[in-house]
Amino acid sequence: MSRTDDEDLFPHVTKVRAPRSRKSSALEGPASDGRAIVRRVREILLTKKLTIYKVSALSKAMFPGETSYQIPRNFYFQLRSRTWSPTIRHLVALARISGYRLLDWMVIFRFRLDALPRLQCELPQKRTIVLDDIAREQRELIPWFRDRIGGAQPPAVAPLTQLLELSGEQQFGSLVSAQAGTYFYAKIGSQDALAFPELLPGSIVRANSRLLARISLTPRGEVSKHIFLVEHSRGVCCCRLYFETAKRVSLTATQLPFASVELELGTQVRLLGILDMEFRPMTTQRRTALGPSRQVEVAPDLGKLWIPEPLKQANDAEHPAHLLRHARLRAGLSLHRASEMSRLIANTLRDKRYFASPGWLSDFEAQGILPRQIHKLLTVCVLYSVRFQQLLNSFGISLIDGSTAIPDEWFVDLDGSSLSVDDITHSSPEHEGGFLTTLLERFGDVPLFLRRSFSSLCGLSEVTLRDIFWVGGQREPLHPLLVGAFFVVVDRRKRRPRISPGKSPWEQPVYLLARRDGSYVLSSCSLADSTIVLHPYVEGFLRSQRLRNRVDAHILGQVVTVVRSLPSPP
Repeated sequence: MSRTDDEDLFPHVTKVRAPRSRKSSALEGPASDGRAIVRRVREILLTKKLTIYKVSALSKAMFPGETSYQIPRNFYFQLRSRTWSPTIRHLVALARISGYRLLDWMVIFRFRLDALPRLQCELPQKRTIVLDDIAREQRELIPWFRDRIGGAQPPAVAPLTQLLELSGEQQFGSLVSAQAGTYFYAKIGSQDALAFPELLPGSIVRANSRLLARISLTPRGEVSKHIFLVEHSRGVCCCRLYFETAKRVSLTATQLPFASVELELGTQVRLLGILDMEFRPMTTQRRTALGPSRQVEVAPDLGKLWIPEPLKQANDAEHPAHLLRHARLRAGLSLHRASEMSRLIANTLRDKRYFASPGWLSDFEAQGILPRQIHKLLTVCVLYSVRFQQLLNSFGISLIDGSTAIPDEWFVDLDGSSLSVDDITHSSPEHEGGFLTTLLERFGDVPLFLRRSFSSLCGLSEVTLRDIFWVGGQREPLHPLLVGAFFVVVDRRKRRPRISPGKSPWEQPVYLLARRDGSYVLSSCSLADSTIVLHPYVEGFLRSQRLRNRVDAHILGQVVTVVRSLPSPP
């Protein structure tokens, strides 16, 4: 049976009954199912005793002289067209007349904001960006799990199929941690990976803002032991800090020729958090649908001495033109490069409305006039790493326009059926101290908003529970990247091990081997005739091991992704 377009774009972590596939892209407008949306909009308006004719009349009275906000009387007829979609102004008018939130109306019209971070993760980024993880669809059903082993101690290394099993579906909002707002998620850029090789371009990292209160300032004249997510006038980056004084620091690069510029805390540089987790793709040179990854480098404007400027204060009233230009320069993009990247977005989503020409981008940046198509607003947010809410705020629009949320019963599921509480299969109570409960407590916040990016970040067409291994019980890992690791993803197609001469231990591939006694080992290795030679990369001397291939052990595959914790303050 062939896969749908959306399954190719958004593969789920598990192949077992994904939560209702859909046929349109995640940001696609109503063209593909206009009739269904017309029925849904009509029913929602009837809850407020409104018809489209009454809405049209009210919009003219509410926005006199502003025709772009006025709902046409043939609104339903236009919605059925495959080439027409409502504007952001139409949705603002619907929100204010009906009293329902603008965010909910966007979901009704199939503009899914949770796809923004997915595209940000997959696009090749020159500069480090903070992912937009706020716009989440709380009602969406996603697969959830329960323990297989109860409260028993898990093995040091084990496939997730041995530890967890599917238990049905849960609403996304019920799984979001109450501490989610204290974390920032960032993607390391190719031109400012100052913590290289500890962090690679393309890695997704988590910064915990709560840890800043637990750490005492590094003594004067010393480099911090921890890696910070910091914001300065030219963008954000992840690096260690050299503390000149209690109030002045310098950004410190591990190996790259970065200009050391002294910055004043609070005015010229802001500490967003301390990194405590990394999602690290191991195959950094793969080519994806959105273009190839890049070698690590330093941007020319960051490699020479530059004069720090005061940080801009958050200002919702900032003019859109100023916001867009500042964001584009921080992203290190020219108008031509931004347009090329928008074409990648349009091709990936199979909708040319997401393409933005250099001329359109220039006009939008110069004039700051709200465009007709919502698609281009979303494209700009992805390209320039601007939060969608922030961009709307600059136009005087809020995602919570309207006082109440549209009731759950009016959110049809992706296959056209109604979403109700009866559709949700709740997990059975977890064993106290069980594997899943302990793991969630240890993680603090699980970045569920990245679930649609998981396969593409791993460089695989799809990832199943069988490909993910728990490795958190290792006491003496044989590779530096496995220190603090929770999980690894294994590509079972790559079973011929190799060692790359002239490369550092950080760059050597890691393989998962299954021993004859049922245990597992992770290490760099090579294959000589019928002998597997393990090459441990650890501090101190450790003799290489030799195993008979397919007798003492066999190679399951190459590790393509590592999810690991980073050292945190005590």
